Amino acid sequence: MKEPKISVIIPVWNTEKYILKCINSLKNQTYKNIEFIFIDDASSDNSVNIIKENQTKNMILIQNKTHKGAAYSRNIGIKKATGLYIGSVDSDDFIPPTYYEQLMQSILKNNADCAVCDMLHIYVNNEQSNIVIAGCDGKVNKLNLINNSMAASSCNKLIKKELLEQNPYPIGKMNEDVAVIIPALVNAKKIEYVPGLCYNYVQHKSSIQNKTFSEQRFDMFDIIEITLKRIENCKDFETIKEALIYNQLITMFIYVFPKINNNKQRYNYLKQYGNKILKYDIGHNKFFWQFLSHESKKNFLYYKTLFYLLRKKHYYLCNKVMGLALVYKKYFAKNVTKEITKDLLIKEAKKQAKKKSKIKISVVIPNYNYELFLYERLYSILYQKQKVSEIIILDDVSTDNSREMIDDLVKCLSPYVNIKKNYNEVNSGSPFKQWEKGFNLATEDYVWIAEADDYCENNMLSLLVKQIKKEPNVRLAYVDTAFINGEGKKIIKSIKPEIDILKTKHWDKTYINDGKDEFQNYAYLNCTIANVSSVLFKKDDYTDLFNLSGKFRQAGDWLFYVNVMLKGKVAYVNKPINYYRVHGNNVTSTTKKEKHLQEIMAIHDYFDKNYHLNDKQKKEIQARYKFLKKVWNLD
Repeated sequence: MKEPKISVIIPVWNTEKYILKCINSLKNQTYKNIEFIFIDDASSDNSVNIIKENQTKNMILIQNKTHKGAAYSRNIGIKKATGLYIGSVDSDDFIPPTYYEQLMQSILKNNADCAVCDMLHIYVNNEQSNIVIAGCDGKVNKLNLINNSMAASSCNKLIKKELLEQNPYPIGKMNEDVAVIIPALVNAKKIEYVPGLCYNYVQHKSSIQNKTFSEQRFDMFDIIEITLKRIENCKDFETIKEALIYNQLITMFIYVFPKINNNKQRYNYLKQYGNKILKYDIGHNKFFWQFLSHESKKNFLYYKTLFYLLRKKHYYLCNKVMGLALVYKKYFAKNVTKEITKDLLIKEAKKQAKKKSKIKISVVIPNYNYELFLYERLYSILYQKQKVSEIIILDDVSTDNSREMIDDLVKCLSPYVNIKKNYNEVNSGSPFKQWEKGFNLATEDYVWIAEADDYCENNMLSLLVKQIKKEPNVRLAYVDTAFINGEGKKIIKSIKPEIDILKTKHWDKTYINDGKDEFQNYAYLNCTIANVSSVLFKKDDYTDLFNLSGKFRQAGDWLFYVNVMLKGKVAYVNKPINYYRVHGNNVTSTTKKEKHLQEIMAIHDYFDKNYHLNDKQKKEIQARYKFLKKVWNLD
């Protein structure tokens, strides 16, 4: 069967500094049945000449006689497109070679109308570190794809053309994408998410979104009204409406207004904003309250106060509080993190070298395409209060720049700490193979498998070691886990509600328990350890356990944890100080859910044959199956 044709629309306006890199990234696409439609919006720089100099047969150039705006250009592009699917790339951005191939593969494999991926924000002037923003947080469904800060972007998506033809881009408005992309997502029969694939979104001072605040930003209120009118007959309209209000309007207040440094201007804009936003009853917006629930106590009080003053139309006081927060931003700033540089890592490595401990720990860092998080991961290891005796970085044939970064880091840090690297020549195809390799390479008494994209607080190891010192027969010790998204924002504060299915409150306290008791009363039913990065294992030859667990692609970690804890005792620390980074759940198809359930059933069969489950346990297991079938739509 011939590949479906893709039309990629590239609006152009005065991007001569960046457009050649964009063009080259399009030329290098591995997907071949593709056309690129450049619409120049009367650029006054050298952009058009650069396009012409690099134009190929599958590149079409359209030139607007006068400057019309991005919406006009996108509408022209859609009319001109001959592809079945439409992609969009801004002329100052660029994409990886397999970008459209991966998106199309996901669409064809799952018979979808649209595919969505993550976005890498690249700050060209080094104003801050680059960050990945996930295209979906948590379980993949239509609501979570829409309730996302990047939901309205045209660029991190491949969409069936007929969905875009239904609603033209509103001309002359800022943020015009919202009124087109959101209805397309709402009307799509099926949407696929491709986690880990990133659209490279270049941030520079001349970008529209980075320009100084102006009244044009209030175009978003008109755009929201157009969007709501276009989707008013959809299922779950009220919930989707709340998600839109939060992501497009409330976040403007939270993140954009504090950037207005002029008090008088901010006050005037607050009055205009308040008169427009209050019609949406923001005080009862459930997504805003979800946002607040993940904030620190200080931030919670700060935002709650701001919104109370806004709703009461006390704009003067609201402006004063916001101004005060700018002065004392160290108390109120959101997601403040220390900029992690190579020099900072070396500084922490020197401190690590001076630490001493009778408990010897090997840290294994399995990596695959996580160059964006390696500095943060290494910092969270070197910064530990507890001494780490060796660090082993494994790479499973990454296709990004991970290996170059690892080579450099090992060279810089090895004078101060025992750090090594080990590279696979062929991708292992299984995390358990990398875990096993790490255990075999580790030389110390305890092993910490610290996944490259996760991180933790600096007291995690010290608290686990404290438990181990109390009871030397502890085979594994672990902490509570919080979930974060690609940006590092907490999306689940604690995994305890998800683990404690039987409502036992077992994890509401720190404990040491016999492994057999832990299994018989809790771990027989479901996996009670959310993330391997939260665990400190006693070193042993676990070859047989890895071989057994490796037979299961989605539930093998559960089987491994159980078999380890049954060898002795298990310790738990009731603090959510491990952070598991969720890039999205790619278990979206019915077939994959069925296989996941089959694995769970097979593991329960293994438990019964080897450890003899009782009637009460079997009853709880059947109830668990019934629940999973319901939530996974497998009835």
